[in-house]
Amino acid sequence: MAYTAPDKATFIAVFPSFAAVTDEAYAFWSARAGRIIDPMQSCLGDDADLAAMLATAHYLSQAGIGTGAESEMAAQGASGFKRIKSGTIELERADSASSSDAGEWGATSYGLRLWPMLLACLSGPRVTGTGTLPCGSGYQGGLLPWHY
Repeated sequence: MAYTAPDKATFIAVFPSFAAVTDEAYAFWSARAGRIIDPMQSCLGDDADLAAMLATAHYLSQAGIGTGAESEMAAQGASGFKRIKSGTIELERADSASSSDAGEWGATSYGLRLWPMLLACLSGPRVTGTGTLPCGSGYQGGLLPWHY
């Protein structure tokens, strides 16, 4: 049976900054989140609903929907800023290894919270020239440090 994301009322209760989201927008983005979570539902277990809501919040933020700072910045086309200056205020987003490692998920705080959950379900044994490391999860995308 396919995974079904939490309903809009539950989502808004957990993430009130999206209270103004339309039914259509919620249905679209939560269905997309559901397709991401569905194949990982057994791995995520009790956290499947949280993962789906984080993914939905991530997508809504990127679409500029919601009252949070990330949503408002995306609505104004400034979500991926490195540096913004307005009068006497200067904002600069620091490069973060965790956000760059997370790819698209690193673009919002919701995606950054979701990424470790997804990664735990996607990682598997690493294969090297000498065989499989049964307990290794890799080291910065490569071999474990004791193989250097």
